[in-house]
Amino acid sequence: MKAFLSTLLTLLLITPTLAHHSVAAYDRTTLHEIEGTLVDVRWRNPHVTFIVRVSNASGSVQDWELQAGAVYPHQRAGLSGDMFSAGDNVRVAGWRSTQQPRLMIVSNMLVPSGQEALFYDVSRPRWSNNAVGGSWKGELVENSSQGLFRIWSVADFGAYQDVARNLVIRQTAAAQAITPDTSPLDPCIAQGMPGTMMTPLPIEFIDRGDHIELQLATFGVRRTIHLKPTENLAEIPLSDLGYSVGRWVGDTLEVRTTRVSWPYIDDEGKPQTENVEILEQFTLIDNGSRLDYRQTVNDPEYLTEPMVTGLIYADIGETAIEPVNCG
Repeated sequence: MKAFLSTLLTLLLITPTLAHHSVAAYDRTTLHEIEGTLVDVRWRNPHVTFIVRVSNASGSVQDWELQAGAVYPHQRAGLSGDMFSAGDNVRVAGWRSTQQPRLMIVSNMLVPSGQEALFYDVSRPRWSNNAVGGSWKGELVENSSQGLFRIWSVADFGAYQDVARNLVIRQTAAAQAITPDTSPLDPCIAQGMPGTMMTPLPIEFIDRGDHIELQLATFGVRRTIHLKPTENLAEIPLSDLGYSVGRWVGDTLEVRTTRVSWPYIDDEGKPQTENVEILEQFTLIDNGSRLDYRQTVNDPEYLTEPMVTGLIYADIGETAIEPVNCG
């Protein structure tokens, strides 16, 4: 899960679970600059990609691949695909790959209009007073009368980064003995529980009477939270998202999920058993403008202690969930 979140904070796929790029594969100590011609713009998921053609002193040319995050977080920061056009002369700063010679995570891009695009919250203007992007935008909506049933977005990307840095998965010897798959999970396949919930993309709660529908922007995943649970839980088929049962405790929705067949607790292949139990709490705070989410994963066979994590969501007035898919 920690690697999964680190991946998201760097390249922000779906996340909600999207692209997998290890932070260790890039030199984050130095911003490398290049200038050249933008020859290709791919403003799409799982992550935005640019190709910049650079001419060197000898007259030869080299193409650099510049990677950014998924479309949604960049749009929320104020960037748009129409800012970038093939044929533009651009100046770029980014973090170089330590494994591939002409691959970078793009941090800054100066375009002919004089605008400087900032791709991450840690990005700072380098060449222009006309910068756009960086921090996520969105004014809080204080409307406690709406309760839980609305669209929620991650409130602060910096805090989201802290979640990734601080998450700890303590495995038992039995879990450590299982060699994880060295290949990352396919970034264009939705993860199951618990990973699918740790997303920077919006989520929406919909009241369906005897159950709550939880819709994620990530791949359009839909969870069902049963308010009138079955008495024969053992007869429920296993599934990637499991079987979720919710109850109200004051203003908090508590959810218990079992019957999970998804085999991974993170995208590095750390295992979880079919006996895993995920406990979630969704609590309205700050006069209903924010939502405190807490997740506790219990799996005694593979975890020496519960894995605990969480996010703070905010109501920023978004009115529709748009599924974020690859392509």
